[in-house]
Amino acid sequence: MPETPAARSRRPAKTRVPNHRVPRVAATDRLGSAAATRRLGFAAVVRRLAWAAGLAVAALLSLPAVAAAHADLVDASPSDRAVLSAEPQQVTLVFSERVTLALSTVAVVAPNGHRVDRGAPTAAGAGGDRIRVRLAPERDRGTYVVAWRTTAADDGHTTSGQLTFSVGAPSRTGAAPAPLGGHDRLTDAFLDTAVWLGFAGLAGLVGFAAVRLYCLPDPGASRDHHEDGETAPPAWAGMRWPAAAGWGLLVTGTLVQLFLYGPSAQGESLNSAFDRSLLSSSLSSHVGHTLVARFLLLALIAAVGEEVLRHRRAGRAAAAVIAFALALTWSETSHAPAGPVAPLALTITTLHVTAMAVWAGGMACLVVLLTRGRDAALALAARRFSHLALCAVAVLAATGLYQAYREVGSLHGLTGTHYGRLVLTKATLFLLVVTVAARTHARVRRRREPASPREARRPILLELAGVTAVLVVTVLLISTAPAHVPRTTYTGSGGASPAAPQAPGASPR
Repeated sequence: MPETPAARSRRPAKTRVPNHRVPRVAATDRLGSAAATRRLGFAAVVRRLAWAAGLAVAALLSLPAVAAAHADLVDASPSDRAVLSAEPQQVTLVFSERVTLALSTVAVVAPNGHRVDRGAPTAAGAGGDRIRVRLAPERDRGTYVVAWRTTAADDGHTTSGQLTFSVGAPSRTGAAPAPLGGHDRLTDAFLDTAVWLGFAGLAGLVGFAAVRLYCLPDPGASRDHHEDGETAPPAWAGMRWPAAAGWGLLVTGTLVQLFLYGPSAQGESLNSAFDRSLLSSSLSSHVGHTLVARFLLLALIAAVGEEVLRHRRAGRAAAAVIAFALALTWSETSHAPAGPVAPLALTITTLHVTAMAVWAGGMACLVVLLTRGRDAALALAARRFSHLALCAVAVLAATGLYQAYREVGSLHGLTGTHYGRLVLTKATLFLLVVTVAARTHARVRRRREPASPREARRPILLELAGVTAVLVVTVLLISTAPAHVPRTTYTGSGGASPAAPQAPGASPR
């Protein structure tokens, strides 16, 4: 029966709420409560990962070690402690892998204490693993000392050592050659700082892109409503300076690394940072090529980065490719290129670096956003990032285990070497940060109401401090010779000559 006008007039009128007063965080509350009711919480997943990591460590370390070495001396002509009837015209050194000729030095001292090497070392053959130096004629008979220092072409790490040979009969050497295995501590410290700045910059770039494209809502769908009824994008929508700061740090760190790589490899002081010959040698090396490729990627980011952030679906794929390519430049200058199964090691190391950048950089970006904004969407972004961080932690654990096995390979190497102890320190810090983060996130998730931006910022700051410490240890690992590097590199016709393997930027430890 149709309703009469009188009945319609007696019906209570509906109260219409203006659009700008409708709360838009209802979806946030529903998502938060649904995540809190999951049976398998963040803390439980982390505990299972920790147990799996412990079992994997025990299993991997019980297997035979995987051999992967720096440019170690494997043969020489004349051989170590050889006795010859006449002085040779040249000395040839053979290494276990290709070396950078421009960053290699060979000094030969005669029995009377005079150097008899003529000119810089040259390549001996097409393999890139042999170098030779010609000798000036010398009538003195006795023992000659050969000191060498070279840089691996693949991973850019430096090794050094010495050997002797005699003409006629062994004798006392008049003077030992100038030490070729030393390092300038100040140069190495600045180089380590440059590497850390590069890590921080990479984390800033990758972390901002991850939070922007995966965690924050679309700025077009999330708008602030003013009292006059007009809408505007949220305050965080136009924030770009965290990415710009990361880009600047990465450019600065890479530039300093390029100028200091040559002086560090040759044990020179900071005064040699602008030496043209050393810079030319660095640019012609594998490390130099990798750093130049990083500059090209940074130029690409400066050109198309804004467009990548504007398109969420296509931008996610583009950002992932660029982040992986940037992380690959760290893998190419690490221990990964040396040894067998190098492509697999490079891929795993790249995943490790990318996951670390997502985790550390994402936390830093969230701290900035939660400090400058009070939007409820930021608390939702923090919840979403916890899932992304969990994936990053899982990747870090898996890839870190493989790297530890490849570079350490035994329980003795883990506990009896400086590199192994650094690996233990990094693993301890990593597990400590993950455990604290799991407890904090579990406590937040038990709350029925979503946390305020200020409350969400506190646990992220704690995680960020721990990850910063992990990154410092990571830089020290990069600049330290792995545990598998042997203490003696070459046994000639009378014994072995000790080597001093050092990574670029490493101080004698």
